Amino acid sequence: MKKSLMKKSLIILVSLAMACQTGAAESRGKKNRGKAIVNIDFNAIIGEKNDWYFGGNNIYPRGGQGLMNSSGEFDKKTIEIAETIGLRTYRFPGGSEGNLYKWKRAIGPVDQRIDNVSGNNKGPRSNEFGPDEFGRLLETTGFKNGIIMVAYGYESPEDAADWVEYMNSPVGANPNGGVDWAAVRARNGHPEPYGITSWEIGNEVYGNWELNWGSYPKQGDASRGSGNVPEDQRRGKAATLPFGNAERYVFGGYKYFQQQQAAVRSSWQENDVKTTGRPEQRFFAKFPPVDLSQADQPFVVTIGGNQWQRVDSLSASSATDRHYALDIRSGEIRFGDGFKGAIPRAGQFVMLDYRSGRQPGFIDYYKAMKAVDPNINVISCFEKESFYKHMAAAKQPFDGVVKHYYPRRIIEAAPAGRKYAASIITGLNISLGIEKHTKWLDAYDNPSLKGNEKLWITEYAIPNHIVQAAAMHTVINEHSESVAALLGHSLFLDNNTPMITDEGIVRSRALPIFLFSKLSEDNFVNVEVKAANSRSSQSYQQQKLPELLVTASTNQSKDRASVILTNTNGSKAIDVQVSLEGMANSEQLAVTKWILSSNVKNKLADNTAKNPDNVSIKPDGKQTLEGRIIDFTVLAGSIFTLVIETKNLY
Repeated sequence: MKKSLMKKSLIILVSLAMACQTGAAESRGKKNRGKAIVNIDFNAIIGEKNDWYFGGNNIYPRGGQGLMNSSGEFDKKTIEIAETIGLRTYRFPGGSEGNLYKWKRAIGPVDQRIDNVSGNNKGPRSNEFGPDEFGRLLETTGFKNGIIMVAYGYESPEDAADWVEYMNSPVGANPNGGVDWAAVRARNGHPEPYGITSWEIGNEVYGNWELNWGSYPKQGDASRGSGNVPEDQRRGKAATLPFGNAERYVFGGYKYFQQQQAAVRSSWQENDVKTTGRPEQRFFAKFPPVDLSQADQPFVVTIGGNQWQRVDSLSASSATDRHYALDIRSGEIRFGDGFKGAIPRAGQFVMLDYRSGRQPGFIDYYKAMKAVDPNINVISCFEKESFYKHMAAAKQPFDGVVKHYYPRRIIEAAPAGRKYAASIITGLNISLGIEKHTKWLDAYDNPSLKGNEKLWITEYAIPNHIVQAAAMHTVINEHSESVAALLGHSLFLDNNTPMITDEGIVRSRALPIFLFSKLSEDNFVNVEVKAANSRSSQSYQQQKLPELLVTASTNQSKDRASVILTNTNGSKAIDVQVSLEGMANSEQLAVTKWILSSNVKNKLADNTAKNPDNVSIKPDGKQTLEGRIIDFTVLAGSIFTLVIETKNLY
């Protein structure tokens, strides 16, 4: 039954042509090449299969980027494809897009939800896919794990704690006081908690490409990705700010902004934030709360060159008084109705000078959220050394650190004939950030840590399937004890990054997940590889490439196993001998081969709407073998997977 379902699902994923050409493939060129020797010890377990390695980042607008249809149901085709691939983990509400996300706007009846502000283009974003839809996704589909990214410095620690209560608390518990958010969840149709265990505070706020109080310019305005404010006050190329020192992220603080355009509730875009000429117009400071305690950093509102006056209430204002009322907590600025307070004329920007703060720090979020649910992971997005340093000095805990890995330039800069090797190197180099995390944990003694603070890779670039495979080999074989999550960018995003497109095309970058998620067993084991010819090994940019990348796994009883082998050479096949030690005793082995490879000349091709099968996974025949040695050839630029079962004769 299980095998027939898998076969049916794979038809959705790739076109499978059963071709028993194993013998020819294995014998090709053996007289002219040595063999790579792969020794697998199924008694030497190095880690368990981790479903947090099989997923990705996604953003909430447009029904989760087409994840939901117009009737509010999950798109059946998309969910089937995701389950067939083996996707298991989902990051919500997104990365940069979520940096201006307010969760309370996205619950309740969909037609009553308030648009959020895009963390990418600063415009309004609809909320069809909100916290409850995210929770329902984890309960009803193959996505079983979820991580929530909280908008650092835009949502307060109290808002974040309320969110934890909404997602995790039983009705009536009300651990955060005030509104019983679990009761609100129940009224919205879900009495039981969703049980979200992992929460990330902010997205890449160490960099000047994000919309955030720390990286926004002190003077004027800027766009996400514009490379603004390398030193807070001047413009330049995208880089890491002085904000790259984590002091403000850890402890919070204040910042004085001048001549900043006021926003409206759901947009920062210039076309949306001009005065309308209507009564009782409302605008907002972008980074509340507002602090009025410093006389040398006053709150100033200017419209069309005219300064307006702040009053506690408009009730005593005349029709011509240029007055406004200010709510310092929300940053709301309210103008008059033409009877009590003048109406700003249409078509003008409301320009603000104001002191933002006190903005919270990571420590504030950690304490508020853990007070609601002590069992959750509260994870820092600040992947720089200074975060570890400041937290150690303050003797404050954290439950993990996020790393984003975007090394596009290695492949882009590679000559045409070396892009395959550059792709392998790109995947292997995911180790560099992981090793830094381990180094900094050791370098800064923090008595508040428990010793299990892992690295969470919640975004990494996947230019092609070879990068994906190399990264997964590397993390599983070398870093499974220190890496909690490995999530690609992205799942369904409507640009050039998704694994699954709006048309239901499975991009090549998604295909290796099937091998590691669906074909692998529960326990990964130790593998030793001896190159066929060490003197002929490739190198790229003075970095030596292994001849093969190999990952092996077995089940608890060791009567089933899988071996995934990636040829690191895009132009030469390699003969391989695999030795299996420690599998359950049996008279024979039943071996099924799968090949992931390009079907066109370009070994790094991608699947498109026009050519959806440029890269595919195909079964390559079955064998019954005696003994524990398997000989075969891994073709150039391909990934072979052996699925092995013990077999006894009766």
